[in-house]
Amino acid sequence: MQLKQVLANGKKRALNVGAVLILAEGFELAPPDRISPKMKEKIGNLSF
Repeated sequence: MQLKQVLANGKKRALNVGAVLILAEGFELAPPDRISPKMKEKIGNLSF
């Protein structure tokens, strides 16, 4: 959260980050009711 990137105009701004996830054909995420409360606590507000 403290890292900054330099924009084309020379100003500093929050770091722009992202990710690409490539999954095998047929892959499915587990339904929400199959995720344990402990795991839900661990991932917090992370979503896909």
